[in-house]
This record gives sequence, C-alpha cells and structure tokens, in this order.
Amino acid sequence: MSKLGVLSAAENERLAALRRYRILDTPDEEPFNRLAMLARDLFKTPIALVSFIDEQRQWFKARVGLEVQQTPREWAFCSHTIQGENDEVFVVRDASQDPRFVSNPLVTGAPFIRFYAAVPVRTPDGFQLGTVCVISDQPRPEGVTEEQGRWLATLAGLASDELELRLQARRAQEAAEAEARLRRAQEAAGVIAVEASGQAADEGKLLPTLRRLLGLLDSAPIELSGVVAVADPAERPRLEALAQQLAAEGGKLSEEFRATLTSGDVVWVQFRGEVHLDRAEGGARWHVAGLLRDVSERRRADARQELMTRELDHRAKNALAVVLAALRLTPVKDPRAYAAAVEGRVAALARAHTLLTETRWAGAGLRDLVCGELKPFLAAGSATEGPRAQVDGPHVMLAPQAAQPLSMALHELATNAVKHGALSVTAGRVQVSWALAEGMLRLRWAERGGPTVAHPPSRSGFGSRVLRGTVKEQLGGTLELAWPSSGLVCDIGLPVARVLAYPAVGAGRRD
Repeated sequence: MSKLGVLSAAENERLAALRRYRILDTPDEEPFNRLAMLARDLFKTPIALVSFIDEQRQWFKARVGLEVQQTPREWAFCSHTIQGENDEVFVVRDASQDPRFVSNPLVTGAPFIRFYAAVPVRTPDGFQLGTVCVISDQPRPEGVTEEQGRWLATLAGLASDELELRLQARRAQEAAEAEARLRRAQEAAGVIAVEASGQAADEGKLLPTLRRLLGLLDSAPIELSGVVAVADPAERPRLEALAQQLAAEGGKLSEEFRATLTSGDVVWVQFRGEVHLDRAEGGARWHVAGLLRDVSERRRADARQELMTRELDHRAKNALAVVLAALRLTPVKDPRAYAAAVEGRVAALARAHTLLTETRWAGAGLRDLVCGELKPFLAAGSATEGPRAQVDGPHVMLAPQAAQPLSMALHELATNAVKHGALSVTAGRVQVSWALAEGMLRLRWAERGGPTVAHPPSRSGFGSRVLRGTVKEQLGGTLELAWPSSGLVCDIGLPVARVLAYPAVGAGRRD
C-alpha cells in the first residue's frame, strides 16, 4: 500500500523495471546533465529536468534551475506524463488556470510552475519510468510547436538510450566480475576429487593407480587446475615407499609433496584420502578415494611467516641493544636527570619504532624522524614570527637498522638545542637539511640566534659521546662538530649502502 493506494499490476511491473535500472539515488552523471541543459537552452526555460517516478516520489536524476532533489509523487506533473502514450508531449500552458494543478504546492509556491512540457522516458520493453521536462514560471498560451515536440521526444529518447547503455554496462561488469570470482575460486581451491577401485587380483592395478595419483608415473601425470605435474625427483623415493606400503596394507593417506610442472615451476601438492582393501570376499577388492589440492600458496605463506618470525626476533634484539646502549651512555650522577634522559631517549626510539611499524618495517622517512624531534618548533610562533625550526631535503627512506640509531642522534641534538643552544631562547633558530651525493647521505644541523658561543667546549660532553656512538660506531658514518659564534653546526655523513632502505634509488623526490 502506497500513498496512491493499492498499486495496479501494471504499476508494479513498471516499478520493477525502474528498480532493475538502479537509477534512483545515484550521483550526478554528465550525460543526463547535458540532456537537461540542452532542454533548457532549446526551450529557453529557467528549469529543465530528467526525472524518475517511484511509488511515493519524483526523483531528479538531472536538474537545471532547481535546488531540490525530489518531490512527493502526488505533486508531480511528471506522474501525469507517464500515463500518456510514448513520445506524446504532455503540455500544461498555464497551471494556475488548470483544474488539475491549480492547488498544487509547486504552483501556489516555489517554483511557481505555470508552463510545463514533457515526454516520457520509455524503456525498450515499453515501461515509462520518468520524463524529460521543461518548466517556466511564466505561462505559454501557445504551448509547444510540432518541431519543439520533436525536440523533446528526441531528448527523451536519448535519455532512454543512456539509461539502457548504463544498464548494459552494469550487467557486463557484473558478468565479468562473476566470471572472475568463479575463476579465482577455482584457482584458489585447486581441488581434484579422485576415486578408483578394482580387483586385487587384477595384474598390478592398485600400485600403478597409487603411483599415478602421486605423480610418480611420467606417462600419466597428475593434473592441477588444468596443468600437468609429476612428482619432484627429490620426493620420489619417499612417495614410492608410501605407495608400496599402501598397496600392501591399505590405510589413510595424508601427504604433501613437491611436484614439477611442465614449465619447470615447482608446486606443493596435498593428497588426503584412504586406500581400502576388502579381503573378506574371495575376490579381494580395493578402493582408493581422496582429494588432490594445490597448497603452494599456503606453503609460501608458512615460509613467509617463519621468515617474519625470525626477522621480528632479530629486530627485537636490535632494539634491545639500542636501549641498552642508551642506558649505558646516560650518566647516573643525578637520578632525576638520569630518569628524564632515559625517558627521552626511549621515547625517541619509540617514535622510530612507530614509523617502522607503519611501513611494516620497510623503513622510516628521514623527514618524519627529524620532524618528530622538532615538532614543537615547526609551527609559526605568531602572525609575524615564522617557525623556529626549518627542515629541507629530498625524500629519503631509512633502513630499519639505521632509523633507530639516527633517531637517538637527532634526539641528542634537539635536547642540547633546547637546554643550551638555539632553541633555549625565543630568537633562536635551527635548520636541518640533507642531500644524497657520491654514495653518502649528508645531513647538517645548524643553529643560529642562540646564546653566543665564545669558544668550543673544553671537553667532550655526554651528548657528543652519544653522537659518536650512534653515528660512527653503529652506522659507520662521519661526524664533524663546529661551534662558530652563531651556534652549533653538526655535519653527519652516512654511507647510503648502509643506511638507506633502497640504496639503489637516487636523490628521489623532495618531500
């Protein structure tokens, strides 16, 4: 039951056809929009629509000059249009004088319809689903000419064609997707059911059957997903012994073995079944039943999982070694300062670890590491003051084994700048830049505007020891520290082959 009452059989069929096209509540599409604009220009009306009618509403697939997307069906002029004959132009010259529409909310209120002309959008099997219509807020006592009627009918025909093309394209895509899903399912399953039986007295029947199913007979190889395969030479002695045992004793069969395809590729085959020997009868029968499956992907997944487990174990040990190095390099004279220093270094390692996790340990971006340490200083301080830290350099992806030590080095530089260097005063600035050249990644940390440096430090401080330990000892790089009066300048050189995730790539794009 709809607002229009009990639907007739013909209306139910029309609505089913409308649902078949799946046009309602779809996004704008350019072909329908162009039809509406052409209708507006031809008839010089402020409004033109391509509309469709369901049980309770009129929905506009394309609309020019109208904001609303739909109206109630009982208000719809188009509902009258689709009750007419195909290509018949439905015209209302002045809706304010037409008894059918004089009290219609679209006439008494916006858009104040006066003139309306439309032709049904008709499917090839005769269902009138909607209209192409033009609307004006000014009456047109002359209506439409015969030529204008042909224009409108042509536009409605083009809308019908576009609707049909849309349906056929969707059906073709759905058919292709269904075929692809079936093909993937067959390939993924790679399952073959096998069954054979016979008399034990038959000359050599059971043993050759088992040899064939296990791919031991080159003259009758097994077949997987349409590709023939024979047991790999390394597997044959074990499978031959298994076939001999089953032919003599029967029993369950559950084996995985390598097989070689005609292309030379090696796949893994699983055979699960049972060999039944019935010796109760004088004839002594045998029966073999089971399933052959291509389990290559699962074996590869198992191998990847094992490799990943070993890799994660290796990385965990590396991370622990870096943490222990941080603890060893941190002075313990002041327990509170010791705790803060260790916390900062472990946090730096955690940031590097997070970046590596996001890429599944493929590497970490150098820019991300630098910005992580300088984040509070990268935003502009005020409308007149720019950021206190600047970062510039090409895209560089660090290898996992380099990301964590370098994160500690950057943390030491940032910590020193905040405590004693350029970032300890409002006017101070830090610029970090890097470049790839001659097989080296060269990074410069330059401070300016901080406290005046009268002379270099008289002794090597704790931070310097951390820098040397990470840059030179762990990463095999070079380290140069200079203290001009403007502030600390630190130049780090790292061998590309040792620290980049993809050392063969050149300078790469700029971040």
